Amino acid sequence: MNLINNPARIERYCGVDLWGRKNSSFNKRPNRPGQHGLRRRRKLSNYALQLIAKQKFRFYYGMKEGQFRRFFKIAMNKKGDTGINMIRMLESRLDNVVYRLKWSATIFGAKQLVSHGHILVNGSKVDVASYLVSAGDTVELKEKAKNMSVVRQSVDIERDIPSYLKASSDGLSGSLSKLPDAIEEVGYNAPMDMPLVIGMYSRLM
Repeated sequence: MNLINNPARIERYCGVDLWGRKNSSFNKRPNRPGQHGLRRRRKLSNYALQLIAKQKFRFYYGMKEGQFRRFFKIAMNKKGDTGINMIRMLESRLDNVVYRLKWSATIFGAKQLVSHGHILVNGSKVDVASYLVSAGDTVELKEKAKNMSVVRQSVDIERDIPSYLKASSDGLSGSLSKLPDAIEEVGYNAPMDMPLVIGMYSRLM
């Protein structure tokens, strides 16, 4: 089942309003996608719970399986807590920073802004969505992008910007002041369980 880039199907598959979108169709159609979507969910095995937990993170950040797994390997090999390392890497992805600063209504739109060359990091164009922003880096929109209607509309979205990101007064530039120290700082709309993800990948690597 191809779910990537389809927020409505992703949320119905995961069984949660993943991004907290005002117009989320999950609140109207909470059943799973597909012809068997109306069937009651059976009691899930531990592996199934781990898989859904992993998929929620992967879909939330709009990442393919190979990308997500590579991130986990890096997080696991870093010093410190694997879960926090993973959250810090995910949150410092450039496409996510663009999304967090509300320049796009969705993570998928944020990826497009980056890949189309509309984003500057410390004054230089970066068009790689997975680029990792460092603490202290400044991220801004190119002048042309600042006047795009889709960006202007997105900036006005009622969505909190995490405390570790600082937006300018006009909302069109910002900086990563620090990396998050706990998953609670991120402010996910739906329950997210990193220990289940660690449990799953720990057996596979």
